[in-house]
Amino acid sequence: MDDAFLAPLLLPANPVYRFYRGGALLEAFRGHPDAVDDVFPEDWVGSVTPAANPPAHRRVDEGLSVVEAAGTVALIADLVREDPVAVAGGRMVDAMGSTTGVLVKLLDARERLPIHCHPTRPFARDVLGSPFGKAEAWIVLATRHLPGAEPPNVRVGFGADITREELEGLVTRQDRAELLRRMVSIPVTAGSVIFVNPGLPHAIGAGVFLVEVQEPTDFSILAEWDGYPIEPEAAHLGRGWDVMLDAFDRSAMTEKRLADLMTPPELKVDRPELTMSSLLCRASRTYFNALRVEARGPAKWPLPGTYAVAIVTNGRGRVRNRYGEVAVSRGDSFVLFSGAPPAVIDGTVEMVVCTPGGES
Repeated sequence: MDDAFLAPLLLPANPVYRFYRGGALLEAFRGHPDAVDDVFPEDWVGSVTPAANPPAHRRVDEGLSVVEAAGTVALIADLVREDPVAVAGGRMVDAMGSTTGVLVKLLDARERLPIHCHPTRPFARDVLGSPFGKAEAWIVLATRHLPGAEPPNVRVGFGADITREELEGLVTRQDRAELLRRMVSIPVTAGSVIFVNPGLPHAIGAGVFLVEVQEPTDFSILAEWDGYPIEPEAAHLGRGWDVMLDAFDRSAMTEKRLADLMTPPELKVDRPELTMSSLLCRASRTYFNALRVEARGPAKWPLPGTYAVAIVTNGRGRVRNRYGEVAVSRGDSFVLFSGAPPAVIDGTVEMVVCTPGGES
């Protein structure tokens, strides 16, 4: 891999087709306030994960991010295969192979997403042949109230224990009203943060724009498909409900459990030129990290030696090292590879920075 790719690298827009509409708040965040909602409501940021879309909506390399250095444009997925240690780091390669270990999205839902869950790592290994399941976390950037929709909210877990037989009946009958009634609804505003353990049933509500950080897969097991452009067979990934119902966490979402998933940020660094705090609860760190970084540069890049995807949420400045620099402002995203030399942030910049987890 050319050393030029060890500079801070700007990430161009990478819109991904989904079965739901949205994206207007995402585009406004990127400086296009007149944009309208469409079927590209997600942008996959620094992604080496291909999107799992139906054939009618499948595009070559959809979901995969590109970067440019020294006049060469390359998929990050190709670079991590070419030089996995330089891109993702030796610890990640030793644990998981040629992967960055993390997928970051900007996601803006105009409509409520269906109730679904994602597999744990053991379930994904046994049933789906993947070393990764799909833990995820939400960092809400903005919300909007939409006509005819509930106030912005997310649903996470069931309010009380539910038996496998009860869940099977609700899913096979597509009793959407009862499924929703049984789930815990959480109002959200800008700044809300929630970690979603793999297995937890959940649904993002209409009018929520967020950063989603997750394991690098596109597995969703849909308890709800009626009323959405989703084939029943696709809901269980073609494995059958006799198998896929076991992916769901059916235990009650207690107040204590929910509070643990929404733990306030933990201060990591507090210096005149830079503040950095953890955004996510401790349980997330097996899978990924997300941090709020506020730089009043010049400030040293605080996360050397790791694959890091940064989304600029406010301010403007430059990020530079000996191989190059990028100018960034609100709405921009950039990536630094694990093998990049020390970098400096100039200017006043606020960012959400996402990295792989610390354990396999």
